[in-house]
Amino acid sequence: MSDYIDKYLCGKAALDYWGVPAFRGKIEPPDMIFPEEYVIFTDKPLYRPDRVFIHTCRIPGAEQYVEGQVCTLPLVFLQVAQEYSIHELIYLGLQICSYRKGGRPRSTVEELRACAKELRGHRGRRKALRAIRYLENNSRSPMESILYMFLRLPNALGGCGFNEITLNEKIVLDRGNKTYFADLYVPSCKLDIEYDSEEFHSSSPALSKDRERASHLEAEGYRVVSVGYSQLNDLKAFRNLTRQLSRLIGKRIYIRARKFFENFAALRDLLLRKGHCIRSRFRKIHREEVPWHSGVRIAYRIYLAAWNRLIRHPNLPLVLTRAP
Repeated sequence: MSDYIDKYLCGKAALDYWGVPAFRGKIEPPDMIFPEEYVIFTDKPLYRPDRVFIHTCRIPGAEQYVEGQVCTLPLVFLQVAQEYSIHELIYLGLQICSYRKGGRPRSTVEELRACAKELRGHRGRRKALRAIRYLENNSRSPMESILYMFLRLPNALGGCGFNEITLNEKIVLDRGNKTYFADLYVPSCKLDIEYDSEEFHSSSPALSKDRERASHLEAEGYRVVSVGYSQLNDLKAFRNLTRQLSRLIGKRIYIRARKFFENFAALRDLLLRKGHCIRSRFRKIHREEVPWHSGVRIAYRIYLAAWNRLIRHPNLPLVLTRAP
């Protein structure tokens, strides 16, 4: 009887194998070479040869999350959870569950959640479940995912807290027999938020098509707001955008969480740093680095007081902490 045990590709190398879009260049450098890591489902002692990363997994049921000689994405999501910040993990989840032209999505939010709930005891489970709370299926681009995070995440994670937002909702118009997909959609107020990239929406035919689309939607009571990169990059423009959306949605943005400042900075790093690490949580966030929503003035004083306590007592448990 053979004692051979199958090994399965896992971790970041498995993300490459499954072709997860745009995680390189956002949360990983584009030219990063990932070492091959493998997992073996056994509770027996194991010989580990040099230069080969082999992990063992003893959790019952984990062995069903493989295909061929590779772990499937629901299990891979748990495996890499501890290696990323909560913002990077949410972004990765959105990309794993993104729209895939001409075929089935690589995975869905429901599959990620089912795997995380089943594999009790996995070291990445708790953090993965936290990230899954904010995931949606069918993101069609990396910038849609980041815009969704800016608007959907709660204040404590640096977002605006518009928790009704969904991704790529199908809209069927009664008149004209037309069907559209809203990049981000708020059903309670029939608000369609469109991300217009310079690559696909700057030419004359594209602008004409966008105007026609908006007129068809507005004729049936929908409201359309277009968002460009500059409105995310420039803080004043972002504040004006969020005020406009706040009025349309009917939900006031009022910042009470002191963690808003460092987590908003983390979202900005995800937008701007292109695969470089999110800045250290020990770096002080200045008030010029965040939009001045209602409540920010009071919350920033609380943030500074907590920061000063941290500086005076560096050996105490971390007072300010970006979600690990």
